[in-house]
Amino acid sequence: GTGLPTGCWFARPTTDIVFGWRSRYSIDDGKFVWRWIDSSDLPSESILVVRDLATRTDRELLRRTYPDRIELPSIHGTMIHFASETVAADPYSYELFAIEAAGGPESRITDNSNADGFQVSGGPFVVYRSEGRGADGGRIWDYRYYDSTDGSEHVIAPIPRGSEIAFDGHRWVAYTGADNHGVFKFDLVDPGAGPRPIGPDGILSDGLAFDRGTGTLIITTYRESRSDDWGLEAWDMATETIADLLDDAWSEVGPDVDGHVIVYQDSESAGESYWAHERSDIRIFDRETGAVRVVLPLDTYYGVGIWERWIAVNNYGLWGDSLITCDLVEGGFMS
Repeated sequence: GTGLPTGCWFARPTTDIVFGWRSRYSIDDGKFVWRWIDSSDLPSESILVVRDLATRTDRELLRRTYPDRIELPSIHGTMIHFASETVAADPYSYELFAIEAAGGPESRITDNSNADGFQVSGGPFVVYRSEGRGADGGRIWDYRYYDSTDGSEHVIAPIPRGSEIAFDGHRWVAYTGADNHGVFKFDLVDPGAGPRPIGPDGILSDGLAFDRGTGTLIITTYRESRSDDWGLEAWDMATETIADLLDDAWSEVGPDVDGHVIVYQDSESAGESYWAHERSDIRIFDRETGAVRVVLPLDTYYGVGIWERWIAVNNYGLWGDSLITCDLVEGGFMS
């Protein structure tokens, strides 16, 4: 039927995928969330859907009518967060909202003069990007977090150029420095300590994700000593120790991790650096055994995520512009 590998299914319907999910942060606790836009009649509607990964059943959770929109849904445990304009056509009015995965009323959690979005859900914290206007009228960006214990909002740090952020959902935040040079950590348990640089000075990194259970950062880094260019490492936030994980031919990028299994994009089948044409297959790496398995074939993918035995990814090629979820056990990739 679909041509997908055994154990994989489309998340349908999907439209406007780029703002319709939050990559690795849209899968957690046995659920996958996304938003699609129904334009069959006007005004269009934004529809938030949650998939139970074990039963492969989808349920509509929330519907908003344009100009109200639902954007960038993410999930942590039983709570889903999304961004939405609170004043029509005002890009600086974006705020964050929360809703239980089981359903119920939505609630607004941020309230400021900035545009808030690209959030990473957690408990009790939500980490997000905030865009505002500087004194000179120019645009300024901060990384911030929301504390659900008292409803307060806090600035972590200004956002460096080209930066990427990761959050373990509980305590540790990590983000890359200007133009992906260097990595910084921020401890939500001790916010007064502020951000501090970790890892080798000037290291190039691209793609970082936390093991939610241990707070270990899985990160793609570039080192001249590698067999080709980019490889995977594990960084311990508390001890700041670094361990090499995977250095196969060409590029290993865009990782996510849950326990001993890492899912990532590998450009070995393309025979070139990932950054040449952004083509890869989707692989999993077992940190305990060292085994590597190809889950999805060479194509163009964005934003792969994992929770236990399930993965989710955006495919842009073989199956159009689609969201796909896979059961690694049913597919024969895990026992």
